[in-house]
Amino acid sequence: MKKRIGLSLIVLLAFGLLTGCASDSSTETTDLAVDGISFTAEIDEVSDTELLVTVLDDENYDQARINLDGLEGLDFEPEVGQTIAVTVKNQMGMSMPPFMNPISIELKK
Repeated sequence: MKKRIGLSLIVLLAFGLLTGCASDSSTETTDLAVDGISFTAEIDEVSDTELLVTVLDDENYDQARINLDGLEGLDFEPEVGQTIAVTVKNQMGMSMPPFMNPISIELKK
């Protein structure tokens, strides 16, 4: 009798642990555009790998460094003084100014 109760408790405990570990990847879809941060900025410096910009309409930071590595679909040549609309991923490098990975960059003027 004691063996059955002990075995039942072990089976229930194992079942509870295994159900907690299961994950459904279909419910973990993330839309980067929804999770991104958008702002307007003016380009201050241009290099091969990044843009240094002054953020015009966000109170959280004044400047940002925008990573250009791996960004596809940039339909203009970045130049100092241009105004751009930027959407970046929520993850930022903890530096001053913060380093950001863009989702999209559009030329405003």
